[in-house]
Amino acid sequence: MNTVPLSLFIIMAATLLVLAVAIAIAYWKFPLHLIYKSKVGYESMLDAVNDPLAVVDSTYTVSRVNKAYISLVNGSFRSSIGKKCFSLLRNRSEPCEDCRMPHAITLRKQQIVEHSPHPSGKGALRLSFSPYAAETQTPESHFVIEHLRDITVLEQLKSDLEEKNTSLAAAMRKLKQAQRSIIEDLHLARQIQEGLLPKSAPDVQGVRMAIKYHPVADVGGDLYDFIHFPNDKLCVFVGDASGHGLAAALIGSISKMSLYNHSRSELPPHRMISEINQDLISNIQTYHYLTCFLGVFDLKKQTFTYSRAGHPMPVVVRRDGSIHHLNCAGTFAGVLKDAQYEEVAFNYRMGDRFFIFTDGIYEIQKNDGPHYGYDRFVKLLSDFRRLPLDRVIPAIEDHFAGYTFNDDYTIIVIEIEEGLGNGEDTVLF
Repeated sequence: MNTVPLSLFIIMAATLLVLAVAIAIAYWKFPLHLIYKSKVGYESMLDAVNDPLAVVDSTYTVSRVNKAYISLVNGSFRSSIGKKCFSLLRNRSEPCEDCRMPHAITLRKQQIVEHSPHPSGKGALRLSFSPYAAETQTPESHFVIEHLRDITVLEQLKSDLEEKNTSLAAAMRKLKQAQRSIIEDLHLARQIQEGLLPKSAPDVQGVRMAIKYHPVADVGGDLYDFIHFPNDKLCVFVGDASGHGLAAALIGSISKMSLYNHSRSELPPHRMISEINQDLISNIQTYHYLTCFLGVFDLKKQTFTYSRAGHPMPVVVRRDGSIHHLNCAGTFAGVLKDAQYEEVAFNYRMGDRFFIFTDGIYEIQKNDGPHYGYDRFVKLLSDFRRLPLDRVIPAIEDHFAGYTFNDDYTIIVIEIEEGLGNGEDTVLF
C-alpha cells in the first residue's frame, strides 16, 4: 500500500492553511455575502447614482448601500450593513427629528425633507424617502430608499442670492426715495419756471394773440415774454435753450432774468440780444446756448423791428396767402463773445398774422418717418390763414395728432386788426 510521504503531507497541509488564511483575510476585507446582499436587485439603481443611496427597513436598519453612501459616512460595507441609519449617518442613538421614513412607509408615498443638517456639521442635505415593498409583503418587508443630495453649494448660492436681494431691495428703496425727491424738485422747478412766463397774452388795442407753450418734460427750455415800452410799443421775445430738462430750464431762466434787466430801459432789439449774449457767456461755462427772436411792434408807425440769434425764422402770413420770412443774421446767444446781430424793420398791414415759434413744433415724426420740417410747417400756416385766430393753434394740434414731439415747443400767433403800412422791408442801422 502506497503512503503519502510525510514531507509532502506537511507541504499540502501548509498550503491549505495559507489558502484558508488568505480566504479569511479576503472575506474579512470583502464580505461577499454582505456585498452581494447590498447589490442584488439594485445594481442599476444604486451604483449608477452618484448621490448617496441606502435601503432602510421599517426598523431603521440599513440593508443596502451604494458607494457614494459609504464615502459619505466614511465607513465600509461591513460597518454599514445591519446598522441603524441614524447611528450610521449621524452617530445618534435614536431617529432624527426630521426623519420622514415612517410616513413614507405608512402613506406609501414619497416624503421629502428639503433641508437637513449635513453629517459633517457644515452644509445641508436634501433627503427623500421613497417607499418600496418586497414580494413577501410582511411588515418586515417594507423598506424605503433613502436618497441624500448634498445641497451645501446650492444653499450657499441661495444665501448669497438672498443677501444680494436684500442689498438690492435696500438700494431700490433708496433709488425710489431719490426718484421721489427728484420728482418733487422737478415739480417745484416747473412751478418756478411757469412763474417766469406770462400768465396770458397782453391786451393790446388793435392786436390779437394766441399762445401755446408745450414742454415735453416737467421743465423745458422754451421761454417767451411780452414787454410794454412807452409810445405804444410792444416787445415780443421767444427763446429756446439747447438741451432738455433742468439744464435747459436753467439757461432759459438766466436768459429771462437778463431780458428783464435790460428791458428796464428801451434798447433796440439787436442791442437787447447782444446783452443777453454777454450775460450767458459770463455765467454759463458749459456748451449750452440759446436761440432767440426779439421784435418790437411800433403800433403808431405800424412797423415791426426785430433781431434774431440763430432762431427759426418767424413768418408773416397775409390775407392773400403770401408769406414773408422775418430773416436776419445772428448766431446763437452764449457762444461768441463779440457776436453781431442784425436788425430789420418790417412794415405790417391790417390782417397780417405773425407766427413766432420754436423748432420743436416742426421737428416731429410719425411712425419713424421723416421729420415734418420747417417748409411744410410754414405752408401749413398759410393753409390755415382763413381760420379764425382762436382756431389756428387747435387746428395745428389736430393736424399733428399722430406725430411724436421730442422737444418742447412754443408758438405765438399775433394778428394785426388795424393800421396800414407801406408793405416794404428796410434795414435799420
